[in-house]
Formats: sequence, structure tokens, C-alpha cells
Amino acid sequence: MPNLADAQPCSSEKSSKKALDPTDRSEYVFHMPGSIVPTSKRDELVEIAATLFYEQGFGATGIKQIIETAGIAKGTFYSHFASKEEVGVEWLRKRHAVWNSWLAAKLGDARNAKTKLLTLFDFLESWMVESDFRGCAFLNTLAEIPNPENPMRDEIAAHKNGFHKTIQTLVIEHFAGKSSTFAKQKASVIFLLFEGALVEAQNVRDTWPIAAARKEVKSLLISES
Repeated sequence: MPNLADAQPCSSEKSSKKALDPTDRSEYVFHMPGSIVPTSKRDELVEIAATLFYEQGFGATGIKQIIETAGIAKGTFYSHFASKEEVGVEWLRKRHAVWNSWLAAKLGDARNAKTKLLTLFDFLESWMVESDFRGCAFLNTLAEIPNPENPMRDEIAAHKNGFHKTIQTLVIEHFAGKSSTFAKQKASVIFLLFEGALVEAQNVRDTWPIAAARKEVKSLLISES
């Protein structure tokens, strides 16, 4: 995939939308590396629910659909989970691990912190195109859960905070010699550019927001060095 240096809006090639098959794990992993292979009935239930939650939304997916798709008895489901919310928490935990493995694989060949920070946006582009601009599972779910005390909100916050810290580590490395306050501020800007580009790319179903954000990050890394 070519690096994006020009932020002008352009039409991007979209992947064709396939019919939802919750038993087909390719819908969940979107062909990216680092998937978790189910090793138990509990894991299988989470994987099936993961596809349904991501494609349809957490609120639109009921326990009955999960049970029917898995081809199990109601009692079998409740022997593993007390509620749909419990499945949601487990899903987000697994999604966090898988997503970070995707990211690590993408950053693996980058030669330095600056290249890794820019590669974040290449990763974002490939992820959005491959998922047909479905967006972030964590942000999509956040929009459906207004209660801040919901345990799923804790998983969402932990995921985003972890990603913010990853960016912060790279920014500190890139701006070696600069103050901690300086580096943290720049890291927050890059984090917000990434998150904003993610949401707007989902909204417009195109990659130009990602290109625009990447261009700003590139300028920031060069001008402040």
C-alpha cells in the first residue's frame, strides 16, 4: 500500500459487502493477522457473538440470535454466560488482544519511531477498507452504552488508554531530549487525529480523512524535531 502524502479527497476502492455469516470467522478478523482460534464452546460463542456485535451492533444482537447461530441449547449458553453483557465484556477483551496483534504486525517492519507513527495511519486505512468502513468496535459499542458504570465501558476505556500510551511511547522516542510535557502534548494530538480520522472515515466511507490526518502528523513530526 502506498504512503499517503496528499490529503486531497479521493474516491477509494471499497471492498464489496458480503452477506453476514456469523460462523465465518473471516468476517471478524477481516483477513488481518493475529486472530484467536476458538478452543472451547465458550470461545466459540464469543467468536460468533463478535461477528454479530461488530456487523449489527451490540444493541441489535440478542441472546436468542447468538444461541440460534451457535446451534446450542439455551441452557448451554447460560452455563457459560449470565448475560449478553458478560459476552460483550469477553468480546471486547479478546478484540483488544487481536487488534493489538494486528497493529504490532503492521508496525513490525518500521525502522524508527517516526516511521511507526506514520504507519499507524497506513494501518488505519487498510483496516477501514478491509472492514468496509465498519469502524471501531470499541467506539461503535460506546455509542450504544450511555451508562458509565457499565463494565463494557471499562474495557473500552482501557483499550483507548492503552493505544494512547503506545503513541506516547513512540513520540517520546522520536522527540528524545524534549520535555515530558512536550512529548505528552504531541502524543495527545496524534492520538486525537487518529481517532478523529477513524470516525470520519467511517462516516464518509472514504480514506481522505485518514490521508489528511497523516499529512498533519508528518508535518508535526518534522517541524517540531
